[in-house]
Amino acid sequence: MARHKVHRAISRMLLGDAHDDVNKILDEPYKRLGKRHRILFHDPLSVLALFPNDSERQSAALLHIAVDKACENRYVEKLLEALLG
Repeated sequence: MARHKVHRAISRMLLGDAHDDVNKILDEPYKRLGKRHRILFHDPLSVLALFPNDSERQSAALLHIAVDKACENRYVEKLLEALLG
């Protein structure tokens, strides 16, 4: 799972803003679910429900999900952390 530093850096590079609020909302269930937190909020329908009429935050949320998915590969995760973390 990507660290918040990686999420912020990628969002800043691609969207021009770190979108800390979006990353915190998507990862809020971590407090209760731990690593299983991605069963909540980490899908396109949840993104639309969480950020209606806000295409910038929707883009940030979808990017967050894509980074988490890419980081399921430990090599990719370590590479991103080395480059951006």
